[in-house]
Amino acid sequence: MGTLWVLLGIWLVVCGATVGDPVASKSAEALEHYQRGEYDQALQLYRDALLDRPDAPELHFNVGDALFKRGEYDQALREFERVLSAEEKKIQAQAHYNMGNSFFQQQAFEQAVAAYKQALELDAADEDAKVNLELALEKLQEQQEQQQEQDQQDDSEEQDQQDQQQQDQQDQEEQQQDSEQEQQDQQQQQQQNSEQDQQDQQQQQQNDQDQQQEEQPAEQRSISPEEAQQLMDALKNRELEAQQRRFRATGKSQARDW
Repeated sequence: MGTLWVLLGIWLVVCGATVGDPVASKSAEALEHYQRGEYDQALQLYRDALLDRPDAPELHFNVGDALFKRGEYDQALREFERVLSAEEKKIQAQAHYNMGNSFFQQQAFEQAVAAYKQALELDAADEDAKVNLELALEKLQEQQEQQQEQDQQDDSEEQDQQDQQQQDQQDQEEQQQDSEQEQQDQQQQQQQNSEQDQQDQQQQQQNDQDQQQEEQPAEQRSISPEEAQQLMDALKNRELEAQQRRFRATGKSQARDW
């Protein structure tokens, strides 16, 4: 909690540099609101004073201070930047210091470190700036280490994602190859089955033809005239031989009767 008090509690409200009763009166009243933590009222009064002295760096400083207390760090930074054109180095150093606090609250530690260093260059005796610079450097180192770890994690996740994509692509290619091989095997099997069916059909047709030929009577053969003459001669010879056998048998019987 002490460190947080160093960051948020060291604020300077410059009123003595204002000139003129209206500006001084509004600044004094604003300071009272500021010290009571009534930052909205303080901011309004400081802005009213700026209407009379728009170029007063001290008033811009106080407006930035009130904005910081309201948590409006970007607007506070713009007011502190307008203080850097002041002639006095003391108020410039204080503006850099408050800018460092604004950057710190936004976790812009690199910019906070630069602002605290600028404050110390203008006011080397500012112990608060030294303390806050050391704290900002520690936070910056932690932030860089976290960023490095995050980058490594992102790289690892990206590599894992690439590996997963490659594995998915490889699995997809293998599945496609398996599917193509399966289709080829099916086509080859279908072709073999078709050829086998065709062979079986042809064999069945041949068997049917052979069976039909076995069931049908043999066709009569046509013979040439020479073959016909030979058959007729053979028949005549057979008839002559038969007659001779009958004649022999008859002759013997008559001889006995005599």
